[in-house]
Amino acid sequence: MVGVLGSVSLMRLVSILLAASCVLFLRVSPLAAQESSVQPPPAEAVELYRQGRELYQQGRYRDALLALQRAAALDPTSANLAYNVARVQELLGEIDPAIRSYHRYLDLLPATQADEHARVEGIIRRLEGARGEVGGAHPVETQPTQDEALRDVGPVVVRERGVADVAFFATAGTAAAFLIAGTVCGIRALGLQSEASDFVVGRDGSLSQHEALVANANTFAMATDIAFGVGAALAVTSGLLYFLRSRDTEHYPEGSTPTPVPEVSVNTQGFMLSLRGSL
Repeated sequence: MVGVLGSVSLMRLVSILLAASCVLFLRVSPLAAQESSVQPPPAEAVELYRQGRELYQQGRYRDALLALQRAAALDPTSANLAYNVARVQELLGEIDPAIRSYHRYLDLLPATQADEHARVEGIIRRLEGARGEVGGAHPVETQPTQDEALRDVGPVVVRERGVADVAFFATAGTAAAFLIAGTVCGIRALGLQSEASDFVVGRDGSLSQHEALVANANTFAMATDIAFGVGAALAVTSGLLYFLRSRDTEHYPEGSTPTPVPEVSVNTQGFMLSLRGSL
């Protein structure tokens, strides 16, 4: 009887430790995830860019500028947004703000793009020369050329915390199986313990039968401890597999049609051809 009671108590202790470990994990892992995460460009900036693009195509330059400026405020390191703001300011005849925005675009533009630097510096010189020729209320040119339409900011890569892949599901499923098995064994152990407590030698059977009943109760109690222990370890492992990993997801503005990129992967079972991108 002592062995049965000791195993049942151990089972309860394992359950308490499992609950404590889950609470500790939930309190610690988000902080670790936050420290290791990389801040992506906000998706709101892409939506504002989409709105600005539609307004620009409608000829509503002032409204387009406001949307683009809000997008640039949310994503201040985007060279494309800086260029688009400068371009619309130029069309509106806002010479000085356009010059400042073009300078900001140059600051954000990689130094390796020498041709683009030279082109924009030429635009700045042209605008500086036009200061005395163009009033603030008149646009520099009424219609933009096709090549100078708003540039596409491209996809926003968002790093999403949590990866639910085959390894996660396999580990979580195995953990659930062990915990269910531990529950079944625990119920059986408690039932055998009750039978052993009510067993009277002579009336219900021999001493050897009583000892066998106690031994079975101890065996199921030990199986319960093992199943709960393995299930708890696998449950924590599956949590780590999910929360401590991340994946990058590309979000495209509405109306954007990126070109699909073919990819070929080879494994021991053959090869697979896939297309990457939005269709």
